[in-house]
Amino acid sequence: MAKFIKSYFFLQLIFLSFQAFSYNDLNILKAEVTGRSVILNNDIDKARRLALEDALYLASLKGGAVVDGFSSVSENTILNDQSLIKSDSKILDFKILAENKNQDHYEIKLLAIIGSQNNTLECKEKPINISMFKPKIIHHYSLPSFVIRSMHEWNNFFIDNMSRDNQIILKKYDNFELDEILKSIDNVEFDYLSNINGIPSIEEGDYLVAPVFKVEPVNSYKQAKSPYDIAKYSIVLNFFRGPNYKFFKTFIIDKKFQNRYPSNFKLISALVSKSKEEVSADVISGIIDGIIKMKKNFNCMPIEANLKLINDAIYIDLGEKHGLRNRQIGIIKKNFQNGLKSNLETTVLFISEINANSSKLTPLNEKVKISELDRMKIQFIE
Repeated sequence: MAKFIKSYFFLQLIFLSFQAFSYNDLNILKAEVTGRSVILNNDIDKARRLALEDALYLASLKGGAVVDGFSSVSENTILNDQSLIKSDSKILDFKILAENKNQDHYEIKLLAIIGSQNNTLECKEKPINISMFKPKIIHHYSLPSFVIRSMHEWNNFFIDNMSRDNQIILKKYDNFELDEILKSIDNVEFDYLSNINGIPSIEEGDYLVAPVFKVEPVNSYKQAKSPYDIAKYSIVLNFFRGPNYKFFKTFIIDKKFQNRYPSNFKLISALVSKSKEEVSADVISGIIDGIIKMKKNFNCMPIEANLKLINDAIYIDLGEKHGLRNRQIGIIKKNFQNGLKSNLETTVLFISEINANSSKLTPLNEKVKISELDRMKIQFIE
C-alpha cells in the first residue's frame, strides 16, 4: 500500500511541476508504456486506476526526471533517507492501447504524448504571409534635402527585400489604403463593394500592414558624443490579422544616423558632413537588421487556429501554406475550453489530412467528443 501511495504522490508532482511551462517551449515525445497493479480483495476498479496511474508515471519519466532528497542524521548515523523524484515532463494526452488481467495483476498499455522542457529552443522558420497596402511617407522639413530624397531609395530597398525574401510571401496592394478598408469592414455594403471594386480577399493566417516610413531629426545632441546632427529613419509596421482585420501587433524598424556637421562655414560643413552614400549605407544596414529581427519575431510565435466542426469532423483554415505539416501535433489548453471533460490540462490533436489552406484534425484519444471541440483554439507544437 505504501508503494501505491508513493506512486500517487509522485504522479501529483508530475502535473504540479509543469504548470509554468510554455507549450511553445516543449520537446514532444511519444512513449508506449505498461502500468501494473496488484489486484487486492478482487477490487478490479481500484487496480485498474492504480495501473493507469503507474503507466502515466512511467510515461512522464520517459521525458526526464530530477532526483532530489535529504537524510535525517543523529550522532553521525543516518536514521532516515528520503528521496523525491520530480518529473521534468508533462503528459499532454494519452490513448489506452490495451488492458489485461494477468492472474493477480492488472495491466494497462498506453501511448502517451509527452512534453519536456526545451532549454535550447530555436525558433523554426515558417512562411510569413503578408499583404502590404499603400504606405505613408512622413518627413521633417528641417532635414537636408539629400536625406529627404534618399527616403525613396530606402523605402524601395525595404519593400524589395521583403519581396525577394524566400520566407515571406508578399502580396502588394499599392492602390488600396488599409485605413479605408478597416473603416469599411463595419459597413454592411463591404462584401458588395469588395466584389465590385476589387478589394483584396484576405485569408486566415494572412497579416496585413501599411508601412509608415518616417525620417525626423533627433534632439539628442546633449547625450550624443558626436558633433554631428542626428536623424532617425523608421518604418512603423502595424500588423493586422486576417480575415477579420483584427489588430495584431506593432513592429518598428529604426536607425539613427549622422546626417550633417553643423558649422557657420559652409565649406567646412560640406567637407566634414557625411556623404549621401555613407548615410545610405548606414540606414540600409539598419533596415537589413530590422527585417531579420522581424522574421525571428514571427518565427517564435506559435501557430494558432480556431477549430471548426464540419460534418462530424474537425478542420482549421490553415495548412502547408502557413508552415503546418501532416501529422503535426496541436494542443487544446484547458483555459481554451468550456466543459470539456478530461482529467488532463490538455487535449492533443494531430493533423490527419492537409492542404495548402486547410487541415483536418483527429484527437489522439478516441473518447474525446468531436462536437465539444467546435470553435476552440488550438496551438501547434513546432
